[in-house]
Order: sequence, then structure tokens, then C-alpha cells
Amino acid sequence: MNLSELTKNLPYNRYCIITDKNLYKFYGKELKGFDVIIQISGEKQKSLANIEKTAEKLTELGLDRGSCLIAFGGGVIGDFTGFLASIYMRGIPYIQVPTTLLAMIDSSIGGKTGVNLKTGKNLIGTFYNPTKRIVEPALLKTLPVKELKNGIAECIKHACIKSESLFEFLEKNHKKILAKDPDILNKLIIQSSSIKEKITELDYLEKDTRMLLNYGHTIGHAIEQASNYKLSHGEAISIGMHQVNLLSKSPATKIVEKLLKLYGLPTETNLDKKKIENLMQTDKKKTGNKLRFITLEKIGSAKISTL
Repeated sequence: MNLSELTKNLPYNRYCIITDKNLYKFYGKELKGFDVIIQISGEKQKSLANIEKTAEKLTELGLDRGSCLIAFGGGVIGDFTGFLASIYMRGIPYIQVPTTLLAMIDSSIGGKTGVNLKTGKNLIGTFYNPTKRIVEPALLKTLPVKELKNGIAECIKHACIKSESLFEFLEKNHKKILAKDPDILNKLIIQSSSIKEKITELDYLEKDTRMLLNYGHTIGHAIEQASNYKLSHGEAISIGMHQVNLLSKSPATKIVEKLLKLYGLPTETNLDKKKIENLMQTDKKKTGNKLRFITLEKIGSAKISTL
């Protein structure tokens, strides 16, 4: 990927790439010619303290309102960079260059940005669209299988809430997807990302329809935090989807569980249930004393419920 070529006709006076140390090991040579800020890997980088520290670096580098940030990484880098861009000098442009399946089909779409608090995930954030998304599936060649499965969990989520045909595609092609077959991955990215794009176009500020994208997330985010982020996002969401299916007695419970297990994704956790329940009380979708969940009526059809 030649970022210099892809950005040369854009109207910005300078760029700063935000990436993490693992990606820099692989792609550092390709990022030459840009200012680069290297973050630690994982959710722990998503803090207000780190936002302040990184913003100070931007001022030291001389970035101004005519500058542009580039998020080169997965969902964590995208969330962090988008939030930083949305508040630095009251807002500067940023470009999403997702390097994981999860980011390509989900987190880089729709303009959600955010960082974490000790009391919950993504509790500080903004809606702020990138000026450009550059999706290059070839970047998935270096993606570990565990990270690939993070994205697959979100693909399964998209299929469950909106597309029986995508669900069938995931069932039929699971071996090729796990083997990172380029043609199959391209088709998966196109199908899954189009679902996210259509939903967010209808409801950008998450007033109603966009909430469907939180299927598995009310429980999943609490599980992710309860594990101190030792469980990956995809693993936690996988557990969250199965558990909300059980809670709501969804008729699709067994078929969804079978697909999750086909990809080696977990459906249970030994984490303290009371801790998870307490963490769920800080969920952003809570109204008053009621928690809202996304429940499945059948594959391809979901609704907002209070349980």
C-alpha cells in the first residue's frame, strides 16, 4: 500500500499517522515520509490521559487545522484517532486505513469514536466521520487468526440482524474464510460492510435503527471489561450474542451457537456474573432503570427489547 500516492491529491498541508507498535513492525518502512505516533497495542491505549499526551505530540509536530490524521490499524486505533481528530483544535480531518477484518467491516464505518473510562467502555466519544476510508484486503495477510475471528464475530452479528444470505455464506465458506482465501474474504467484506453502511446512513446518531448493531454488545462489553480486556472484543461479543439469545429465548439460539462454534468462537464465560451485571448498568443504551437489548426473532430479523 502506497499511502503517499493515495494522499498526494488531498488538500491537507501535512499528515500524522497513528498506529500501534505491532503494526509498525510489519509496515514501518511503508510509512516513511509521514510523521508517525506509535501507540501501545490494545484497549488500554484508549484513555483520556493518552488522548491528552498524544494531542501534545501533535502540537509539538506542528499540526494545525489544515492537517490530517491517519488511523492505520484496527478498531482500537480507529476509535482513538477518530476521537482525537474530532476534538483537536475543535476538529481536524482524519482518514481511516483499517488493517483488521473487524475494522474493515464494522468499526471504521459510521463515525463512532471513543475512549474508555474505568467504569465502562467507550463512555467518552463523538460521532465524527472520516473524510476517506481506504480498505485494502491484502493487509489481512499478516493478520493473526485470533484477530481474524474478532472480525468474523461482527460479520456473524451483521448476518444475524439483517441478512440470512450472509449467514448462509458464513456457514458455507467457513474453511476458506479461516484460511484467508482472498476472493472469499473480498466477498465477505463487501457483504458485511454494506449492512453497516446502510444502517448507519439511516440512523447516524443511533436514535433507533442503528441500535440493532449492538446485538450481543450490552453483555459483551461488560464481559470484555470484566476480563480486564484479556478476552478480545470478538470473543466477548460472541459470548454476548449467545447469552442474549438464551436470555430472550430466541428461536435462533441453536443455529447461531452452531455457527459461532464453527469458527471456534466462545459462547460461555467463567467470569463473575455479578460483576458482569454491575458493569452492564453503565451501558450507554440504558434508559432509566431499564437495560435495552437487541434480540433475534429469526436469522436476519432483530428488534430492540427491554429484558
